[in-house]
Amino acid sequence: MTRSESYTPTTFLSKYIDRFYTFEKSRSDYFELPSVLPGTGLELVFYFDNPLSINQKTLPKSHTVCPRSILNFDKEKNVSFLSVRFKSGAFRHFTSVLFSELNDNYFSVQNLWEIKGKNLINKIENTSGIRNKIEVIESFLINRFNQYHRDENDKWDSIMDELYYNFDSNTIELLSQKACLSLRQFERNFKSQFGITAKEFQKITRFQNVVKKILLNKNPDYLDIILDNGYFDQSHFIKEFKSLTDKTPLEYFTKENFDSHFYHRPLNKKPVYQQRT
Repeated sequence: MTRSESYTPTTFLSKYIDRFYTFEKSRSDYFELPSVLPGTGLELVFYFDNPLSINQKTLPKSHTVCPRSILNFDKEKNVSFLSVRFKSGAFRHFTSVLFSELNDNYFSVQNLWEIKGKNLINKIENTSGIRNKIEVIESFLINRFNQYHRDENDKWDSIMDELYYNFDSNTIELLSQKACLSLRQFERNFKSQFGITAKEFQKITRFQNVVKKILLNKNPDYLDIILDNGYFDQSHFIKEFKSLTDKTPLEYFTKENFDSHFYHRPLNKKPVYQQRT
């Protein structure tokens, strides 16, 4: 049995969060979860059952997932969690931990927010119903936003959005001009905000966008898609795919991965409930 359901965040948090979603899978024997491919977002995972593990090391009860390289969880029999999928770079508004530390790491909620994080986990465990748990998390995140948000960082949200949604028509030089910064200043500030260079961000964004389209459309004939998204030719895509995943597209785009992955189609933007103020 595999079950997944998505929930739209409230209007305020929708600027920073793409969705909440649940994932449940259980079988009588051990199974492999889909690989988590490199991306530009961050997820905050809350387990309902035992945490997952990587290389036989058990992860915290609740933690960040911030993949800039491919990751694979160990085989499991039962998986059940609620995930908060943050948009590119948005998590920096909710914590003092830098993305340079978050990238390819698994920070526990307690390490991120100390006693407040511990109290959050306890409250979620003692709250019944997914929608009620989401309301608890949203209230907590709004409080953390009010604690950590800095107005001077807001301009980088629009820069990241511009690079994310228009990666094929923007150059780093053009974005630095729009930001009224020298190229060196732009690159230094971008990396301090996101933990990787703007060029690396652009590369991962293009890769993520193409893989998502191929998987969601279940279309192994991907040549037109890669050419429409900034790859010079098939060789260019294969080389970049292998550099980010250690696999070729032929090895990755199998029926199993078309049927099971962590990509989602866009949500309608009606929130699951109206946040009380």
